[in-house]
Amino acid sequence: MAGVKKYSAYLRCGFLDGCASRGYFITGMLGNFVQAVVLYYVWKSIFASHTMIHGFTWQLMKQYVFVSFLCSNVFSMGFEMQTAQRIIQGDLILDLLKPVSYRGMLFFRMLGSAGMEFAVTAFLVGSVYLAVNGTAYLRLANSLLFFLSLFFGMSIKFCIQYLFSLLCFYTDNAYGVTKAREVLTNFLSGAFLPLAMFPGIFGKLVKWLPFQGILDTPCSIFLGMLTPREMLQRIAVQCLWVLLLCAAGGFLGKKAFRVISMYGG
Repeated sequence: MAGVKKYSAYLRCGFLDGCASRGYFITGMLGNFVQAVVLYYVWKSIFASHTMIHGFTWQLMKQYVFVSFLCSNVFSMGFEMQTAQRIIQGDLILDLLKPVSYRGMLFFRMLGSAGMEFAVTAFLVGSVYLAVNGTAYLRLANSLLFFLSLFFGMSIKFCIQYLFSLLCFYTDNAYGVTKAREVLTNFLSGAFLPLAMFPGIFGKLVKWLPFQGILDTPCSIFLGMLTPREMLQRIAVQCLWVLLLCAAGGFLGKKAFRVISMYGG
């Protein structure tokens, strides 16, 4: 019970940090919004001469752009740069000495900030979505499974960010690590292009990677592109990837903590 209270304190701290860093969040959200607007009009021009592309109609693609924007903004703040800064300043040793899991501490802090991000983004995007698409395409069962899938997708994204943050123990170039992770995650999760449109063997390969669970799976569930059985299978795959990535993070984390180099503090 005491452990739960400790982690709940980090959850609260994460929420307060998210509110305090609202300028950073708003800037990031505006960047994603510009990307979504660009994608919206690019797809609109493409569908002007096509009625269907790889199973997507224009009506379906409009919804995909909205939902993918929502998913991209949930847990948008990475922590690779923060990890590198704490390593250089020598503060990370204080985190490792605390009577809680370092990874658990990071997760609940990020979960708190994600709650703030999701609340703001869901209100803004939801208002625009309803104004454009109405409630005709909303299904209660799909919406409930969407939120469950979104949580697992966020967990997968956290695990991937944690693995990339461990690279900061071996390099001083945290900015490059962060940008590499952002590009890789956005491209392979379907933020730029639905994974169903990836060609040939590359499209099949991407579906075996964990990135699909971050965005493509929640979007496909919300849009009703999957059967009930396929939805449950996709969520089960998300759970499996969370377990595998957690195991990898635990193993690599132990190795990374042994090579901490203090540059001060």
